[in-house]
Amino acid sequence: MVAARAADRAVAADSAGIQGAFSPIDCADTIATQHSPGTVRTPCGPCSSLRSLAYNRGRPLPPVAHSRRPRIQDKANMKKLLLTAVALSVLGALLLPRLLPQQTGSESAQRSAPAVRTQRLEPQAFESRLVFNGTLRAEQSLTIHSELTGKVAAIHFRDGQDVAAGELLLEIEDDELQAELRSISEQLDFASTNAERLQNLFTRGSVTANERDDAVSQRDVLRAEAARLQARLDKSRIRAPFDGTLGLRHVSLGELIEANTPITTLHSLDRLQVDFSVPERYGSRITPGMRLALGVAGQQREFAAVVRAVDPQVELSTRTLIVRADVDNRERHLMPGNYARVEMVNRQEDALVVPSIAVLQSLDAISVFTVEDGKAVRHEVETGQRTRNSIEILRGLEAGAEVITSGIQNVREGQPVEVQPRGTLS
Repeated sequence: MVAARAADRAVAADSAGIQGAFSPIDCADTIATQHSPGTVRTPCGPCSSLRSLAYNRGRPLPPVAHSRRPRIQDKANMKKLLLTAVALSVLGALLLPRLLPQQTGSESAQRSAPAVRTQRLEPQAFESRLVFNGTLRAEQSLTIHSELTGKVAAIHFRDGQDVAAGELLLEIEDDELQAELRSISEQLDFASTNAERLQNLFTRGSVTANERDDAVSQRDVLRAEAARLQARLDKSRIRAPFDGTLGLRHVSLGELIEANTPITTLHSLDRLQVDFSVPERYGSRITPGMRLALGVAGQQREFAAVVRAVDPQVELSTRTLIVRADVDNRERHLMPGNYARVEMVNRQEDALVVPSIAVLQSLDAISVFTVEDGKAVRHEVETGQRTRNSIEILRGLEAGAEVITSGIQNVREGQPVEVQPRGTLS
């Protein structure tokens, strides 16, 4: 009896020791299998070992309690590890540039210095063509009107006819004027004779001064009336005021026309004029006598033009000057009203010129990059004349500047650059 109790205490002690060893273990998969409703309860590894030991000793073992606390603690530990890793990453990103400032900055500067090619800006001869638009007009041109009201008595011209100055073009009926003039002329002859007679009598004292003055005054009035009628008769005969070519006729024979009725037009075509506007900055370069080249739509050849004058006043709204040039048109290839393209060849002996690829144009400025002390420097410039490959610089650069002409697409303001010998850049 005593021996049996001792054996029971030994088994209980062993069971307690085994249970203490295995009770904290959380075998999630096995436990789920054991305790899910409707499934066969399969003991986990520790449980099977413990139960086998108890069975071998002939004693049943109490159920093993499966604790879930270790799994919750594992999740908390994992979260702490993740937060620590993130904090270390952020701290490293902030401290790394400060730990290696000199090495990183030096290597970055070496890698970011683009290779460029430059050209020294020196005064040189520069020839360019300035192109302007204008309209041809006749040197003399007018519309011929009638100054009197009356019927057209005769027409002495054809459409498009060349006429000389003073040539009779049209007559208006003047019968009434002729009759009035004959009557006034007869009265004038009598008044003149009477005034002369009274003057002689006044000299001998036979008439008074008032009588003499009345006769002279009457003669002068009739003389003025005769002159007025003669002027109206002259206006009834319409003549060409200058040499030129007539336009189309607008009246017919026998038509009753009013004063100011247009009859035809007259143009002097042997020499035409072209007026065109140029920007005020070119005003000093255009002088009277300068030769120009003129092109007209429909004509394969160019025509010579010579500057006659430059308007001394700048148009305030457009900031331009009006230039007038003469064009020889004796061959009649040109007509008034033609749209003309005027080209002026301009040559300068000391212009500052850069390649077109060196000029950068944005919405608000035109700029050029130069190299100064190994760095790129941006200059806002004012440009002048242009050719296919070159642009004149009016302001913003001085002679002697090293202008970047190649590799400019990689350059930024203040950036170090590496100047390459000519021909080394692709």
